[in-house]
Amino acid sequence: MANIQYSHINLEYLDLMADGDDSMKHVILGMLITELPEEIQKMKGLIQNQSWTELSNVSHKLKSTLSYVGNEEMTLANKAIEKFSKNQISLEEIGALYTTLKDHLSSVVNELKVELDKVS
Repeated sequence: MANIQYSHINLEYLDLMADGDDSMKHVILGMLITELPEEIQKMKGLIQNQSWTELSNVSHKLKSTLSYVGNEEMTLANKAIEKFSKNQISLEEIGALYTTLKDHLSSVVNELKVELDKVS
């Protein structure tokens, strides 16, 4: 089957970790499709409540999730959110960084679903 060229995800790391095991890839893709929207939604509430320590923790957890997704814009935005919330600096920039995560989310999840269908 021909590889699909995605615009919003890069699954090289996922492929490396799954090492040709489609059932493992299936499990990880399913987890990403579920967890990514949940974690980003959780971040929204933490930003609204200015819960910077918790936001830093969620953002830190999201780092490993995003490494499987391979979306550079989301990875960079999340990295900045973690840094700013952890150190409580540049807090006024967190909203725009969150918007970057939110804006890419549906395209990323849609492409992950296409890949999940491929390995099902």
